[in-house]
This record gives sequence, C-alpha cells and structure tokens, in this order.
Amino acid sequence: MVKRVRLTADGRKRIGRTLSSKKQQIRKEKRTRRKESVSSIGDYEVGRGKPPKNTQFKKNDGRHRPGRPKGSKNLATLIMEAARDQVSVTIDGKPRKISKAKSAAIQLANKGAMGDPKLLGQFLDRLDEIETRAAASKPSEYTLSDADLEVIRAVHSRLRPWGKRGDD
Repeated sequence: MVKRVRLTADGRKRIGRTLSSKKQQIRKEKRTRRKESVSSIGDYEVGRGKPPKNTQFKKNDGRHRPGRPKGSKNLATLIMEAARDQVSVTIDGKPRKISKAKSAAIQLANKGAMGDPKLLGQFLDRLDEIETRAAASKPSEYTLSDADLEVIRAVHSRLRPWGKRGDD
C-alpha cells in the first residue's frame, strides 16, 4: 500500500490509502470474469435487459393475462346494441322500422293498458322512475342571494338604452 497525504480545509494532514497495483489487478480480473460469464451464449448477446433465450417467454405462452380480451364488449354494451337494432312492425296498417327498445316499451304500455296487473305495475314503476329523474335534474326554483340580485340589477341598468334610464 502506498500512503497518500492530503490537507483538509483547516490545514491538517489527512492520510489516505490507495490500492496497490496488485489489488487493482485482482479487482479488474473479477470484473472481466463477471462480464465473460454473462456476455454470450452462442451467438446471442446476454446482458442487462437481455435474458438468456431459454428463460424468455415463448410466443403465445407467456404470463397469465387476466381480464376480458381486447376488443370484447361488456354486457351493458351488448344489451344496448341489441336494444338499438331496428325491427319492422306494422302500426295502424303501415309498416315502420323502430328500435327494439321502443317496441318493448310499446308492448309494455299496451299489455299494461289491457289490464295485466304485473305489467301494469312495471309500466307505472318505470314511468314514475323516469319522471322522478327528470324532476331531480331540473331545479324548480333558482335561489339568488342579495349580492347576486344586486349584480343582475347593475348589469341590467347598464344595458338599458340611455333614454329609458332612471334613478333606481
């Protein structure tokens, strides 16, 4: 070992050691041996990000891929597509094309009107559900605070023609 002397910021001596050339040679050999063991198998280069061919996934025989396949549709999508399909029906003696969903709604309404208690109950339940949703989406009364009303009055007075302005 060779001693190396360095000075610290405050001027004191600090003694460090460097590796002898023999130890440096041994470390270098270890590194090259490691590279050789990983470097190649046949004509395929093995290394970081390149695993040996025998441990790689084979085509169409890899890890477990859970879930539904790409491009397949879920049940809700399939049902909506089926409901949108067109059906030929005769209404009042005229042939018409309507969706299956509309046809089912007409059937439900007609059977309910004829007095079938089960279908009449279903029809009225659906009707009530739709009306409730529509009423909930539209607020019946818009509540405005005093500050909001003051802003609306100020904008209104600015937009009125000059001749019709009065003292508010």
